[in-house]
Amino acid sequence: MGIKKYILILFLTLGQIVTGQTYDSLLTNLISVETEALGDSDTLFDPCVLKTLSKDQSIRLWALALPFNMVLDTGAIDTASYELGKSLSRSSLFAAPIKRKWSIKNEMATKFYSGFRSAVDSMNKLGENIQLILVDHNEKNNSYRIQDDPFNSIYEYSAEGFMDICNRFCVEKIIGPFRSEASQILAKKSTKIPVINPVSRAVNVKDNPMLIAAAPSRKSESCALGKRAAMDRENNDSSITVLLLTPNSVKMKLDSSFLESYVSMGRRAIEVVVLELSDEIDFNELVSRGPNDMLIRYVLLDNNVLTAAQLLSAFRIRNPELTEFWSMGSVLKSNALDSYLLLRQPIVWAQAERADYIKRNLIYNSIQRFSKISPGRWEWLGYDMAWYAGYMKNNTPMAYAGPRRLYVWSHNEGHGYVNESALMFRFDHAGVRPLDLVEPFKLPQETDSLIIN
Repeated sequence: MGIKKYILILFLTLGQIVTGQTYDSLLTNLISVETEALGDSDTLFDPCVLKTLSKDQSIRLWALALPFNMVLDTGAIDTASYELGKSLSRSSLFAAPIKRKWSIKNEMATKFYSGFRSAVDSMNKLGENIQLILVDHNEKNNSYRIQDDPFNSIYEYSAEGFMDICNRFCVEKIIGPFRSEASQILAKKSTKIPVINPVSRAVNVKDNPMLIAAAPSRKSESCALGKRAAMDRENNDSSITVLLLTPNSVKMKLDSSFLESYVSMGRRAIEVVVLELSDEIDFNELVSRGPNDMLIRYVLLDNNVLTAAQLLSAFRIRNPELTEFWSMGSVLKSNALDSYLLLRQPIVWAQAERADYIKRNLIYNSIQRFSKISPGRWEWLGYDMAWYAGYMKNNTPMAYAGPRRLYVWSHNEGHGYVNESALMFRFDHAGVRPLDLVEPFKLPQETDSLIIN
C-alpha cells in the first residue's frame, strides 16, 4: 500500500482560558497528495486548485504565524478529531485516531488571534472565503511549527521551508511573525507572497520588497509633530519651537525625523531651538531662558515620565497661555504625571493608534463573543490587522482607515513598505480635539469605501 499524506488547513477554535489554553483542530479542507501509486484509488490534487473550487468566491488562503508557544497536553483527548478519525476509519484506510490537545502558553498571541479570528468570521459572513493556516512561530529558534496530519504531529520548518510550503499552497499573504528580525528573514525568502509584520515598530524594510511593516514606525509620531510644529509656526511667525534632546531620542533619531518633517513643510531648521537635556539640567533655568511675552512650544520626544514631570513642574514659572507642551501619547498615559501640572497649559501630542475605537460597541461585542473576555489592546490589534489584510487584495498596500490604526505608507523602489501614520490631538481650554480629519471605520455593509480621502 502506498503512503498517503494528509495536509490539514486548520481553523483553530480557542477556548475560554488564556493561560495554558487548549484548542481543538477543526478540519476545513483536506488535500490528498499521493507520494506512491495506489492503483485505481489514486487522487492527485494541485493545492492551488482549491482557490477556484468555490462557485461564487475564490478561496483566500492566509498563513497566520504567531508565537503561540504550543505545548502538548498529554492528559486531554481532542474529541472533535476523534470523531473525525472514526469517520475516516470507515473508509478502511485508517484506524480511528486519538488526538491529544495542544495548549497555548502565550497570552499575547492568543488575544491577537481572538480578535483576528473574530474579524475573519465577520468577513466570511459578508461573502469572503478566507481560510487560515495557523502556524506556531518558535521565536527562540526562528522556526515554524505546523500541524501536518490528523493525529497529533507537529512539524518544524525553517523560514525557507515554511515559505516553500506557502508557495506550494498558493498562500495569498503571511501575517506574522511578531518579531521584526524574524519577519525580515522570512520576507527575504519570498518572491511573491507578502509578509506582514503586524506589531513591531522597528522593522527594517530596506532591500526587502515583500516585507510590509503594518504597525506605525517609531518615527511616525515625531514626524507628525514636526509637520504640525511647522504649520503652527506658519500661523504664528513670532512663536518659538524648542526641541529637547535626550539620549534616547537621539539614539532613536527622533530629533532628526522631527527636523526633517519640519523642513519638508517649507520651513527652515534654524528656526527650531535645539536644547540637550543632561542629568544635571536645571529645568527651571531652562524654562526661564525663553522670552515671557512670546508663545513657546516645548517638544519632548521621549517616553521618560520623570523628564516630562520635571519639565511640567518648571512650567509653573511661565504664563500657561504662552506655553505649550508637545509630546507623544504614550507619555500622557502615565498615572505618574500630576494632572494639575499636566492640564495647566495647552498640550499637543501624537499617537500611533486611534482614540475613537472605544465607541465601536458592535465590534467590541463581536470580539468579546469570540474571546469570552473583555477585549483589550491585543484583541483590537488582531481585529484591525485582519480587516486590513482583507482589504489588501494584492501585494501593494493602500491607504486604509481601520478601527484601531490608520495605514499610510512610505515606500521606496526596491524596498518594503512602512506605515508612517500618526494622529494628532490638542488639549486647551476648549477641551480635547483631534487635529486630523480621519474617516471613521465602517463595516462593509455600512459603506463600500474605506480609503482615506
